[in-house]
Amino acid sequence: MKYLIGFFQLLLKHKLKFLVLFVSALIFTVLLFPFNDLSDLVSTKVAQFTQNQVFLQFEKMGLSFSPSAGLEFSNISVDTPALPTINAKEVVITPGLSSLITQKPAGTVSAKGLFHGNVEISMKPGTKTDTGVERQKIEITARQLSLADLRDLAQLPMVLKGKVDLTTVAQADLSFQEQPEIDLNIKIDQFELPPSNVQTPMGPLTLPDLKLSSVTLKGRLVGGRLNIEEGIIGKENDEMRGSIKGGIGLQLQNRGGLVPVIGAYNFDVDLTVKKNFQDKAALLLTLLDQYKTPTADGARFALRVSAPGPNTPPNMSALK
Repeated sequence: MKYLIGFFQLLLKHKLKFLVLFVSALIFTVLLFPFNDLSDLVSTKVAQFTQNQVFLQFEKMGLSFSPSAGLEFSNISVDTPALPTINAKEVVITPGLSSLITQKPAGTVSAKGLFHGNVEISMKPGTKTDTGVERQKIEITARQLSLADLRDLAQLPMVLKGKVDLTTVAQADLSFQEQPEIDLNIKIDQFELPPSNVQTPMGPLTLPDLKLSSVTLKGRLVGGRLNIEEGIIGKENDEMRGSIKGGIGLQLQNRGGLVPVIGAYNFDVDLTVKKNFQDKAALLLTLLDQYKTPTADGARFALRVSAPGPNTPPNMSALK
């Protein structure tokens, strides 16, 4: 017993020295640990965990201490069977302290160079649904993303260009037993649509080139419906400007992966186009002649568009 008491007396007497020794040993262990040798192991485990649906590759892995402790990956790429390769220059994963206590996902992921922009995603426990299902609060902030890269990811039929800023706050059950609630703000600067042909329920549609200073959308997804509360298209000097409001059915279903299911939609569209755009889009705008009001330098089109689904020809009527 006296030896144990003597040990603690020695520890208290030289506590500063022991603290420096412990911290130094910890730092050297971290610095000398061969994180890069784990790349193949991490890639293999990710593939196994996702049943060979996600393949992760990166050049370097290490620790990050700013703003808090986490893992840092450089030159990361993610491949899946259904999507094009996703690349990022740097990804930092910072687990939240609450996740260690509650055993629920929490923390922050920041990515530089993702879609040629920067993205930060944070997650923490959220509110419960009315039926008692636990949800996570997910916040996403994205800056200067390439619209062309996002178009490739979504596999849209037309070419799109521009820079996208996005902020969103979601309350979501990660198993998607119930539909999430999402507040969404999107701004696209220097939007550009080159000439293209798009297949529609009414047949092929030729779209003329279009350039806009900005496009802004503010919406909310709730109860399986995305409501566009404010949509501003273009500015005063653009060849097209106007507004759009309405909503569209949008359910996110878990079918071994997250699948969006599009439903009925209705939109109120109010657009003013200049003479030069009216001339090059004459064939397209002919379909909307009955909703046209001539203006001094072009025309205004005000109409309501609705349909029970994306594969059904839309119904159009004059906007009152």
